[in-house]
Amino acid sequence: MPLRLFQALLFLLVSVPFAIPVLYSPNAVFRSEAAAFGLSALLVLAALALPRGRRAPLPWMIWPWLGLAAVIGVQCLVLDTPYWSLRLIPIAYLVVGALSILALARARDAYGWAPLLSALAWGLVMGALANSGFALPQVADKLLYGSGRVYGNIGQANMYGHYLAWGLAGVAWLAARREVPRWLFWAAAAWLTVSLAWCGSRSVLLYAAAWLVLGGLAGWRVRDEDTRRLGRFLLGAALAMVAAQLLTPFLNELVALVLGKGHDVPTALERISANGARRLVEWRKAWMTFLMHPLLGVGWSGYPAYSVSLHSAPELARAMESKLFTHSHNSLLNLLAETGIVGTACVLAGLVAGVVGLWRRPDSPVAWLGAALLSVSLLHSLVEYPLWYFHFLGPFLLFCLVFHDTAPAWRLPDLAARALAILVGALGVALTVVGMQTYMLIWPLMTPSKSPTESVQQIVRLEGLRRHPLVDFYADFALSNYVVANEAEIDWKLSVLDPLNRVRPYPAQLGKAALLHALRGEEAEARRLMREAVYAYPANLDWFAQMPLPYFQYPAVPGMLDEVAQARAFFAGLKTKPR
Repeated sequence: MPLRLFQALLFLLVSVPFAIPVLYSPNAVFRSEAAAFGLSALLVLAALALPRGRRAPLPWMIWPWLGLAAVIGVQCLVLDTPYWSLRLIPIAYLVVGALSILALARARDAYGWAPLLSALAWGLVMGALANSGFALPQVADKLLYGSGRVYGNIGQANMYGHYLAWGLAGVAWLAARREVPRWLFWAAAAWLTVSLAWCGSRSVLLYAAAWLVLGGLAGWRVRDEDTRRLGRFLLGAALAMVAAQLLTPFLNELVALVLGKGHDVPTALERISANGARRLVEWRKAWMTFLMHPLLGVGWSGYPAYSVSLHSAPELARAMESKLFTHSHNSLLNLLAETGIVGTACVLAGLVAGVVGLWRRPDSPVAWLGAALLSVSLLHSLVEYPLWYFHFLGPFLLFCLVFHDTAPAWRLPDLAARALAILVGALGVALTVVGMQTYMLIWPLMTPSKSPTESVQQIVRLEGLRRHPLVDFYADFALSNYVVANEAEIDWKLSVLDPLNRVRPYPAQLGKAALLHALRGEEAEARRLMREAVYAYPANLDWFAQMPLPYFQYPAVPGMLDEVAQARAFFAGLKTKPR
């Protein structure tokens, strides 16, 4: 029974959260994250069903994540913390994730890797196939109309490609273990790699390159037959990825010929030269942020404000894209910016230990499976931030144990391990329930009602939620939608907007705050906020120029408008310069 429980939880963890459609408000992927977090907490509690008396291993792979959680905890004490939710939630993610590693390590000691990895692989395969099925209407729209995104239920094409690659690794493992016939591997690989080509994610090319190396090494440089077989299936999957990128355009043309419609449906190879200038700018700003705060960084979730602030430099403002980059799109640089050397060293130490572990046990097929799964996540993390979402982070942490499952000789007494499982697991389940309840409270309040009386009642409810440590940021963000920039209640309005602009400065919040500070006679602050706003969000220049006009008689307002005029002239100059 305990084995079946672990198998079921592993299967569900890597499949169910990815089958939940996104819901935009106040957090697009909240339900997926909550499902993954709750299942990880149940995995922690499942360790209570294991045979008694076994001393628990403390795998090396739990310590990087507990170390990072400790760093964020220290940041709460020594750095500015406008919102507890933006730091307490990642701490909870990391602690529950680390304890799920401990639970899986105990289950491995009791039952071995084979039945556990079988369940995990089947979950990945079934989840990937289900998502590729959910994506079929999106594929049809893309082929029929030549536009649109293919993302399954995951909400973002590159994340969808990441998950399909996990599924491809899962079917390679099952084929290597002879749990599925060879023909079924090739059928699944053909479908998943064509689905990867349809989504247009360029990261797929990185995955293929990594698996070509891993598959080649494991398939021909290792003595163990199981490992060699896995390596060859990984190599086959990598070659199938490349082949699909080359052949899918012909398939698209055939569909267009049958339908009698032209279209433009690029694959990753066809998008390889697409503009990535803004990513390069964000990487540069993240590095600049790290250099300003090298030890502990600027604090978890602190990078977005630095991104907007630094973007007013002319050499950076040339990369125009009017949206907030809440992440630098490079997880290593973002870790450096937000956690400094200390936090980044915790994570890198664990990953380096895993590579050393693979080097020392090359005949373990389990380690090579872990390497294949982690390579997808780590390569994607170099250009985006999948692991900032718990439905990706939770499985990733378990894959870390698959990659490197050694532990120190010292083990935790069974009673202590059970007490820890009860404490952390029950807390995780409770947080999941509270989070779901609070989410149901806050999402109807994100938009003001058309009825003034009802809007006032909504504001009162949001005022209460501002003190909730799990949703204080989202409550303030919702309240900012109720703020009207005028002479009334300026202090209260700025108490909402100023903390938001210290963590995630969006254009409306920046513009309203700039005007409110100008109405209060604080010209320097008003100009600073408007300067950041106009260079970070050039698409909103007309609104920034028109919004303050009714208050032009206030002495600080003309200075704000000077910032808008200077930015308008700057961007006009960019358009007239020869390429």
